[in-house]
Amino acid sequence: MKTDATSGLCGDFMLAVYLDEQGRVPGYRTGLGFGLSGAMLMELALDGFVDARDGRIVAVHGAQPHDRALGEVLVRIRSSRKPRTASEWVRVLSVGAHRRLAVGLIAEGVLVRTQGRWPLPAGRARRYDVLAGGRRDAVVRSLGGTDCSSQPLIALAALASACGAASDGWEWSEHEAMLRSTSPVCAQILTAVADCVWLGTLSSWT
Repeated sequence: MKTDATSGLCGDFMLAVYLDEQGRVPGYRTGLGFGLSGAMLMELALDGFVDARDGRIVAVHGAQPHDRALGEVLVRIRSSRKPRTASEWVRVLSVGAHRRLAVGLIAEGVLVRTQGRWPLPAGRARRYDVLAGGRRDAVVRSLGGTDCSSQPLIALAALASACGAASDGWEWSEHEAMLRSTSPVCAQILTAVADCVWLGTLSSWT
């Protein structure tokens, strides 16, 4: 297990997928919050901190992740009175996920929060300035490419597809199949994200 800095899947998703080009936080109905919570769960899974047993996400006993936000998520999973499914955790953790992750990214000098709120089609949104523009650009380029040589990149592209934010032409189910062959727990989390996004879209139509 990794006990130092995490791989950056959560941060990459927030920079390249969750925030728009102006650094604005998206509205709830976009479903991107589910992708962000899914990224947190996937990063914990890829680093060996959580696993899936009998359809439930469980913590693996051992070290604590260095990243504060991921550490808080792991504590919540360990202290949960009853095991929850991936879908339940995706929904629960999506609330306030970007605020928890932003704390670490601001401390690292990656983001800075701007004053006031910026307009969106359905209201006004919190906004961040991305100081690490090179990192964001590199992640965006990787999402548009065909390199699927690493699990974090596969996971990132899969989450973007599940949220309808990918531009590589792949369906999320294709990424799910790739994940299932290397990380069944990540595939389970991805399916949960896709289901939550779909249900959120469905409810917005009614």
